[in-house]
Amino acid sequence: MQTPSIFHFFAHLMGRRGYFVQENKLEDFAFPESIIAAKSTSGFPDFVLKTNQNTPLTGGELIELKDAKSYQISSFNSTMPSAKKSISALPQHIQNQLTDAGEDLTWLPERDVYYLIRGIKQTTSYPLAKTILVSGAFFETMPISDVLANAFHQVTTDSTPDHLNHTELVRNFEVQQSHFATSRKVEGSSISVRFRVMAEVNPRANLLNDQRYPMIQANTLTILFHEPTLKHLSPYDKIYSWDSAPMVIKKCTGYNYLEQAYNDIDTSLKSVTSVSILCHPMNGPFFMAQASIHP
Repeated sequence: MQTPSIFHFFAHLMGRRGYFVQENKLEDFAFPESIIAAKSTSGFPDFVLKTNQNTPLTGGELIELKDAKSYQISSFNSTMPSAKKSISALPQHIQNQLTDAGEDLTWLPERDVYYLIRGIKQTTSYPLAKTILVSGAFFETMPISDVLANAFHQVTTDSTPDHLNHTELVRNFEVQQSHFATSRKVEGSSISVRFRVMAEVNPRANLLNDQRYPMIQANTLTILFHEPTLKHLSPYDKIYSWDSAPMVIKKCTGYNYLEQAYNDIDTSLKSVTSVSILCHPMNGPFFMAQASIHP
């Protein structure tokens, strides 16, 4: 059985990467069913990969698709973007699919989250597409509960008298997204109220933006894997061929895991893959591997 992991998922995408420049729906891509344990057509996540207990590549990643007809990442409507998410927090129909697929939900109760983001910019001659498989750590640069509490603090500051201690007020709340998703019944009212949290990507984290992230070029397929322990700064913003990468890159966890996936699926993919280290302005270095959509 082939090892299920986010890197094997990416290697499968690489084999048909020409699809991503076409104006097709992202969800219509022929994703690798053999390594997918569960999927959904409504709500987060779109896919859950199978797990493997016999290798450091544990698999089990949660994947959400994000498609846009521009170089602006579309809003996160169903869930706040996160680096990890608990299996117990997933919809029941996803948990049921995992159980039916023979997955042990107690073995890996918390899963890494990835987003497959595509942006297509129209030009007078042909479309330009960027497709990026990125760790949720790119968007969750502080705990979600802290983000919500801070936003709630701003709401209270804007809507309550100045003499109140807004910080003390918010400190008594443990704000979670689930609190907003619950319908609130109001006595005497014929309607219930449910607040909805929608997240928009800060311009500093918009991977599709040419000026902010010029390394992510048009008509490419890219993977970004968080490397928080990486300390060396020299290769930042430099792009190398697979074999000519400096040792600091070759020692990256992402490089070695992707090499294993390529060895399992198609070793020739190395020859079309460029590698680098991309520095997030708020969350440190990410291993980057990229290939042109047009071989």
